[in-house]
Amino acid sequence: MYKIDRERFLDLTENHDIPTVPQVEAILEEAESESLSYAKLNSLVNAIHSTEFQAIRDKVLAKSEFVRRKIYGGLVVSMAPVEVTNRCASDCNFCGWRSDNNEMRRISLDERLIVVQVEYLLAKGFQHIELVGGDDVKFVRDQLPVLVQRVRQIMGGSLANRVLFCTMALTSRHYRSLKNAGADGIIMWQETYDHEVYNSHITKGPKARGIDDNYKVVKNGDGYRFRLESQDRALREGLSASVGAMLGLNPNIGFEIIATVDHARYLESSYQPGDPIIVGMPTWNNITTPRTDKRPARTLPIDGYFAFFASIYFLALHRYRAWIFPNCRVSLPIQIDAVRAAGVYTSTEVKLGPGGYLNSAIAKLPVEQRAAIMQMLKSTFKGELSAENWHDELDNLEQFKHDFHHHETYVKALTDAGLFIGSQTAPSSANH
Repeated sequence: MYKIDRERFLDLTENHDIPTVPQVEAILEEAESESLSYAKLNSLVNAIHSTEFQAIRDKVLAKSEFVRRKIYGGLVVSMAPVEVTNRCASDCNFCGWRSDNNEMRRISLDERLIVVQVEYLLAKGFQHIELVGGDDVKFVRDQLPVLVQRVRQIMGGSLANRVLFCTMALTSRHYRSLKNAGADGIIMWQETYDHEVYNSHITKGPKARGIDDNYKVVKNGDGYRFRLESQDRALREGLSASVGAMLGLNPNIGFEIIATVDHARYLESSYQPGDPIIVGMPTWNNITTPRTDKRPARTLPIDGYFAFFASIYFLALHRYRAWIFPNCRVSLPIQIDAVRAAGVYTSTEVKLGPGGYLNSAIAKLPVEQRAAIMQMLKSTFKGELSAENWHDELDNLEQFKHDFHHHETYVKALTDAGLFIGSQTAPSSANH
């Protein structure tokens, strides 16, 4: 099981020396053919404080894009999350769905309403579908295995297709069951690799304490450790895995980047999974209920550093077959810059609330099917949402504010950047 060398990483990041442009150039030459040391990764992160940061940023992005093109060409693999529920049993102060947020209206969708959205996304060309239910224990226990099986049936047997899920950390038995149902992998961010920071922001529920095989919260359990070891458990059961720290949550950004890289290197070296380790780049965004938003007024302005951090991740991990995952938590131009320089995996046309794609999906249905789905919607939303204005109100059920564009807009932007959406198994480590 993965164990983080917390004291070592804290000691490393106490070095705040800012590198010169020639020092960065030397690190970049090494990064092309060697695995960078954590001291050198910390030095690159420290460059955000340099008066020459723009010049350094340009060099880092250029080197990363050069290596990325050598390995992957213009390939980008796109995924879409499908939120099933915004009910939650945990309290994470950075999330609009936390259980103590009384201003967030709650809703859960049944299988038919999920299938309509999945079919809409598959018709657009998505091959990776992520079923999302967070810390809704009832959903994870009762509904997720059925949905995984159903989506797998819809997708068919293509090796390019992937059924992923994003929930609270689960036990080995849970992961085995979901693998048997047809799941391919988990999407799991640690949020922060610092135990103290984790406990200060995540205070209640499965995410704070962990769960047992019966989905019961463990009394006085260590949710940080349980989550940290979730990738080990998932990989041992044959699922693919992902890692990531929330940029902006811990002021010590160097610690989080080094720890994320260390975790990804450990997983690839220990398990050599068939699919690449996904390295996510979640950011701390404002939530959709402003009066209950706990995001500080001043945080690191991630937008200006997003593509730079993506490139650091890629340069640190390209020899470990990792796929960097820039996302729509930043604007479209920034996301495209990050994908061009470092990202092989990304998300397009993202809706982050239950039923987010329904308006677009229903418009594509034959007339006779629309009536049946609309009747189901009226029943589902009764007492929770206005049946007349449901399509306008769904966006207010999202976890946080993010950038939205239709898939076709992303395709054009990626094409303009010399990239294309496709599917491909990651190159083997023998090629590195």
